[in-house]
Amino acid sequence: MTTILQRFFENVNHSSDKWEPYFEIYERHLRKYRGQPVNLVEIGVQKGGSLEMWSDYFGGSANITGIDIDPECANLKYDTKNINVVIGDQGAEGFWNEFLSSYKNPIDIFIDDGGHYMNQQILTFEKVFPIMPVGSIYICEDCHTSYMPHNGGGYGVKSSFINYAKGYIDVIHNSWINELDTALEHKKKIGKDLTGIFFYDSVVVFEKSGKKEMTRSEEHTSELQSH
Repeated sequence: MTTILQRFFENVNHSSDKWEPYFEIYERHLRKYRGQPVNLVEIGVQKGGSLEMWSDYFGGSANITGIDIDPECANLKYDTKNINVVIGDQGAEGFWNEFLSSYKNPIDIFIDDGGHYMNQQILTFEKVFPIMPVGSIYICEDCHTSYMPHNGGGYGVKSSFINYAKGYIDVIHNSWINELDTALEHKKKIGKDLTGIFFYDSVVVFEKSGKKEMTRSEEHTSELQSH
């Protein structure tokens, strides 16, 4: 079944490519933002089609920013004024320091469809996720590269993005953990307000809805009294 988002994708003026199963994942997590003045940032512009798709899907009140290392992407032209392209290297900490200090809007939706190397994905997450507001969504695409040695991954490789992401399951449960662990403390600072992680084939979604206190709901029963 073709999703609404996929129909927009198939009718953009700029070319792009997405794995077909991604559209259903996107709609599941992002449809609540449609028609809202959201701020979306996506790494990986290529020919510009995905930025146009996001603009069409969310509407003209959305602010769409694309990031790419290729200077040619700065020459892309769009019919709408809500799309902006920034040139930069996601694998450089200096770029993120500069970009995040100059980007004045809260990042509601962040999509990493960039270089897909482990160091790029991890650095990007650690720079961006902590400054995203409660109510935001972070999506990392093409995580199958975590199983590819060429990209710094491989099955069982601890430094892969998939294994890195698995560690945030402990962050979600950190209130139940009494042991002191340096790696966990590091991720707790980065993953503050993380409420859910969703693993799909090649996609990881981080939901930042704000940590809720685990309180037990008690059942109250009332007895009918006869008069």
